[in-house]
Amino acid sequence: MKLLCLVLIIALGVPGCSMFDRRSRQERAYSKYLKQTQTAGAKRRQSIIKQRAEMPSPPTAPPPQENVQPPENE
Repeated sequence: MKLLCLVLIIALGVPGCSMFDRRSRQERAYSKYLKQTQTAGAKRRQSIIKQRAEMPSPPTAPPPQENVQPPENE
C-alpha cells in the first residue's frame, strides 16, 4: 500500500506526465469541442432534412398563358 502511494505521488510530481501537461489538456479539450460541434451539426442537418420532408410542397401556379394576337390587316 505504501509503495502504491509512493508511485502515485511520484507520477503526479513528474512534469512530463501527459495527464497534467497543459498542452495535452488543451488538445483533449479541443478534440472534445470538435466532436461536440460535429455531432451538433449533424443533428441540425438531420432535423432540417426531416422538416423539409414534412413540409407540404408549395402549390404550383398554372403556366402563364401568352396573349397571342393575330396581326392586324393594314
